[in-house]
Amino acid sequence: MSFLISGGYAKNATELGGEERFDFWREIICDEFVKLDCEKIADDDFNGELRGGVAVGNLQFAEVMSSPQLVERSKKQISKSTEADFLISFQIEKQGLVRQNGREALLTPGSFALYDSTQPYTLAFNEQFHQLIVQMPKDVLSRHLMNPEQYTAIPISGQAGLGAVLRNFVFSLAKELRNVQQAPAELSENLVNMIAMAFSSSIMLEQIGDHSVVRDSLKRRIVQYIDNNLCNSELSNQQVAEAQNISTRYLHKLFQGETETIHSLILTKRLEKSAMLLKDSAYAGHSIEKVAYSVGFSSPAHFSKAFKKYFGQSPSECRYDARWGAGK
Repeated sequence: MSFLISGGYAKNATELGGEERFDFWREIICDEFVKLDCEKIADDDFNGELRGGVAVGNLQFAEVMSSPQLVERSKKQISKSTEADFLISFQIEKQGLVRQNGREALLTPGSFALYDSTQPYTLAFNEQFHQLIVQMPKDVLSRHLMNPEQYTAIPISGQAGLGAVLRNFVFSLAKELRNVQQAPAELSENLVNMIAMAFSSSIMLEQIGDHSVVRDSLKRRIVQYIDNNLCNSELSNQQVAEAQNISTRYLHKLFQGETETIHSLILTKRLEKSAMLLKDSAYAGHSIEKVAYSVGFSSPAHFSKAFKKYFGQSPSECRYDARWGAGK
């Protein structure tokens, strides 16, 4: 095995012998990444090499080749730390396991996973392994990717789609780090954008769609988007999908088994919002047509027909009952 990263420094635990060797290795990875507990899981002589000290903007690159081990980031260590970073491990050779937030990602060559230094996590390696790690401040990724915590410990394939684009770019960049450390800030910005797109793209979402936490979070975002855009009479399945950077096919898949389709959900929310406005004394001076337009209906006649079908009374009856019904 040979390092991908060019430039920087190399540290090798084999400079020492016995238990001192592993203690030195623990110091190496804690200095390079975050404070961690590290445990050998094999009785063989331990070997560990790290290349680091290279960055593109505020994204740090490091590469590890090492013997089997168990690495843990505990609540105790987090409480004593000031680091608030996201890390992405790209598996180069053999296998690795990432556990965080009740999820588990088995990494095989070509795949990668995200994890959060402000939450406990475990990294397990049962055999000699080789990884490339990219580390960045949490706020840097959060500016480009909504709720990145939802993607932690989920294996992403680097063999196709934007996952492959990201992996190939990161590996190519690693080989040229010695020559690009003084590159314009746009390079690191482009890399963060690429990371965000890889995790949020429809390909990645469909790949991780079986993870209920991710699926439910995305559905909440979709419903919130609909609520915030009811006034747009052009609101459609395609517009909702594009706003979430997913395909319409995956949008329909997300809501399979629900009582309402996206189209009927938009209609229901418009009708319920209109009823709320009709009953609100602050809108007493607004005509029924104006209320209809304000929630995205383009035809007052269609609004009245849909309203009566849904509520069993006309919009004017709804307003009258709200105003005078209590005195009947």
